[in-house]
Amino acid sequence: METIISSNPFVAPFMEDINGINFTMVKLKLQEPPYEGYGWSAAQADNAEIEYKRFLALKRKYPEKDIVPHRDVDLFWHQHILDTKKYAEDCEAIFGFLLHHYPYFGMNGPEDEQKLINAFEETKNLYAETFNVEYLAKPTKPKRCLAPKCRTQCKPVKCK
Repeated sequence: METIISSNPFVAPFMEDINGINFTMVKLKLQEPPYEGYGWSAAQADNAEIEYKRFLALKRKYPEKDIVPHRDVDLFWHQHILDTKKYAEDCEAIFGFLLHHYPYFGMNGPEDEQKLINAFEETKNLYAETFNVEYLAKPTKPKRCLAPKCRTQCKPVKCK
């Protein structure tokens, strides 16, 4: 189980319950071959777990904001959701309610797409402020684009 480390003194107590969530099965499923999972390495799954926990923390800390996950976080979130019972229990423990997934953010025309881009920029700022590290500082795969408008793996994922 990965623990979130941050030099921000307010992060550790805020993350304690999130750090306690066991994502072993989610990570194992993501490491399954592509017909069952995504074929991730253990290191990629561990990194995505850290980023997903930070995503959950930002969603809780800023409930009024559209926190935009990057690709690996979104895939981790999708896998977490598929274990419906555990996902519901984890959401209840973290938020007090089920965190819904809206995968169409940015798809409803140019204005909505601009909202997605703006939300992604705000997410990066909130992430850096909260965790004292840059959001998407290192790509998880070589030659992976990190531009917010890219329509492949490097996009801010269209969900909130």
